[in-house]
Amino acid sequence: MSGDRAGTKQFDVGIAGAGQLARMTCLAAWPLGLRVGVLGQPGEPAVPMAAGLVEGDWQSAEDVARLGAVSGVVTLENEFVEASALAAVEAAGTPVRPGADALARVQDKALQKEMLRDAGLAVPRFMVAASADAAVAAGEQLGWPLMLKARKRGYDGYGNATCESTTDVGPAFERLDAGEGVLVEEWVPFVRELAVMIARRPSGGSLAYPIVETRQSHHVCHEVLVPAPSEPAVIAAAGELAAAAAEAAEGLGVTGVEMFELEDGRVMVNELAPRPHNSGHYSIEACETSQFENHLRGVLDLPLGSVALRQPGAAMVNLLGTYEGPANPTIGAPLAIPKSHLHLYGKTDVRIRRKMGHVTALGPDADTALDIAERAAGEVGL
Repeated sequence: MSGDRAGTKQFDVGIAGAGQLARMTCLAAWPLGLRVGVLGQPGEPAVPMAAGLVEGDWQSAEDVARLGAVSGVVTLENEFVEASALAAVEAAGTPVRPGADALARVQDKALQKEMLRDAGLAVPRFMVAASADAAVAAGEQLGWPLMLKARKRGYDGYGNATCESTTDVGPAFERLDAGEGVLVEEWVPFVRELAVMIARRPSGGSLAYPIVETRQSHHVCHEVLVPAPSEPAVIAAAGELAAAAAEAAEGLGVTGVEMFELEDGRVMVNELAPRPHNSGHYSIEACETSQFENHLRGVLDLPLGSVALRQPGAAMVNLLGTYEGPANPTIGAPLAIPKSHLHLYGKTDVRIRRKMGHVTALGPDADTALDIAERAAGEVGL
């Protein structure tokens, strides 16, 4: 489908998933007159904003096939949908973007790292360990501390473990291994973490959003500063590296590229996300075209929109849960802070570090915008 309507299909785009990323993608679709359906359960964040719900589970190949049957194009909210299920959708005649083969390489962090390395791109040194003893041996080669990562379905730090010494490896390996071994990476002493969203379309053409700095809290993205306060040469190198990584991954729509900036100015790829990403949420207010709209444009092979900043600086602060219990956010106080923009995801229950929403702010520079966003975020009470 090259910008044509889905014809007899119920939805122009079907999203495997119905969380907050699907929610914001649905919101971006309405002004364009696009019908976006989601695969999920009643009550999930995206359902009220979608053009329709395919009730089911993105972990079910049968349910993914049902989504494909009513959609002109299928895309993803997360990279954990089994590639074999998406390949079956492709075989039945519905395009999947990014494609099933590409996703199979990205959704396995070990295969992802191998793909990036084989493309000649800078990544941390890594090994795949099939046992805790093998992970300890890897540590002796790569040095301590060491990062252990689940090969699949790790997100927001839940699939990571930092091992300071050999005694940490056994429990970490047991928690992270799903029968395929774990990815073992050297510890990278970075100056800052960088990220960028790369938008691509099947017929050619790509755009890179501004390079941002991401700041983590317990391995969860907490703050984003736009643009990143790095030297121009570092920004240029990061942009080139991210574009090459998205191309190597055969990304379509939006691909999130997370990177490390090292003290000597070098940049290396940390991880990829073949979909809209937390580090790009600022783009809703801050850019001419949000990451969610460009994801839709990309997967539908429509012309990509400008990614220019509307103001010189922007920032985003995630609203991460601070307690366990029902959500009862305060809206009036944050809305009273000028130049801040509140986004709540409609989740009814709060959990510690659960992403409940975010606040974006614009300003003359990133630090000023961050101050505004932090003040507004502090008033929400989640």
